[in-house]
Amino acid sequence: MIVTQPADLLSDRKVIVETLRYLTDQSNQQRFEWFYTASPEGRARAWLAKEEASGTVVGTAAAFPRRFYIGGKEILGWVLGDFCFAPQYRSLGPALKLQRACLDILEQDQQTFCYDFPSASMVGVHRRMGFNTTGKMVRLVMPLRVDGKVKTMIKNPAVQRVASSVGNAFLKLWLSKMQTDKNLEVAVQNTSCGEEFTLLAEEQHRNFELSLKRSAEYLNWRYVKNPLTMYEIITARRHGKLKGYAVWTRAGEAASVVDLFGENNREIVKALIAAVIVRLKNLDVATLSLWLSDSHPWMSWCSEIGFRARDTVPMVCVPGAAFSSSVDVRNTKWFLMQGDRDS
Repeated sequence: MIVTQPADLLSDRKVIVETLRYLTDQSNQQRFEWFYTASPEGRARAWLAKEEASGTVVGTAAAFPRRFYIGGKEILGWVLGDFCFAPQYRSLGPALKLQRACLDILEQDQQTFCYDFPSASMVGVHRRMGFNTTGKMVRLVMPLRVDGKVKTMIKNPAVQRVASSVGNAFLKLWLSKMQTDKNLEVAVQNTSCGEEFTLLAEEQHRNFELSLKRSAEYLNWRYVKNPLTMYEIITARRHGKLKGYAVWTRAGEAASVVDLFGENNREIVKALIAAVIVRLKNLDVATLSLWLSDSHPWMSWCSEIGFRARDTVPMVCVPGAAFSSSVDVRNTKWFLMQGDRDS
């Protein structure tokens, strides 16, 4: 029989790190310290699933605090993550018990909410608990090279090389002509994020129905001090004032923009994407992608630039009783990106 219990982040640290290796090979002490205890929004909460007879830990799950703006107010939300079981215990019963334990947060504070980006199997768990999909995250992709597509269409290697060369030249020319606002000063952020980032979040959050509080402290923790992934931040300023920024990273031939924020202005969005493309032009990168919530207000602008939808993942929001009485999460436009998910 499986039982669940809250974890102690100090005494249970080692067993959480070891259990999470069923989920990710990046699980180690450094990841745990950064992800669970160092966030400026507060410490994570975690739960253990145990085999009752032996006391052996067979699963773990966590919730990570995030500050949000909604309706002009600042509220607390929790993103669910690090949900995993040992292979022999991956069935509906244990999963339901562990997920119910996570959602006890809402019983303790009914003004908050939890959100999750579940796998296909976890969608079924949420449905059994009475929670349907709230929305979707959409992966948008822009090709920067045509080599992969050419290989699927042409089998002759010599013809492939010629077609790829011509296609890449035309694509490079088209990308280079992406017009942007010449009055914007676009540059790489070579220092930690300062107070201007917090001010930008405070000024702009009223343009979006629900958005993460992107304070300087949060951005520095999430991206600048991230021990798992190297990120670069590109800023757009006008007359020295911060107007927006993009955060991007690269893994092999694929690059991705994980955060894109600023004034609700198409030209600023275009300028930031163009700046990322410029940074990639001398790298062997085939695609640039970004994830947006399906209600994200910049979806159409990204399509105009050249991004195309490839696939989606579901999102589930579970509101506390007091929160749900004042906010209809299904009809709220979520300003979410990849960086707003768990790591």
